[in-house]
Amino acid sequence: MIHGDMADVAAEYEQREQDLALARRRAAPMEEPDEDSNGNWYCLDCGEIIPKARVSAVMAVRCVDCAGRREKMQRVHGAVGKPTLEDTE
Repeated sequence: MIHGDMADVAAEYEQREQDLALARRRAAPMEEPDEDSNGNWYCLDCGEIIPKARVSAVMAVRCVDCAGRREKMQRVHGAVGKPTLEDTE
């Protein structure tokens, strides 16, 4: 069996991982962010306005910075039972 070069294999793997992460995110129960009279959503962690394009694309409840910090903490600390962002503040 002949595989594509390593870059193609890595790109396919990365795309599968992104697709799975997005599917898990969409299937998970969503925490509700604050919303103002103009339809702006506010980040659950820092309270900053989440850009409408981000909300539309992934139904984001956190800004890019806070979501990135949470993802990093999850990678560093692993799954259930490990310290979370709230535990370190």
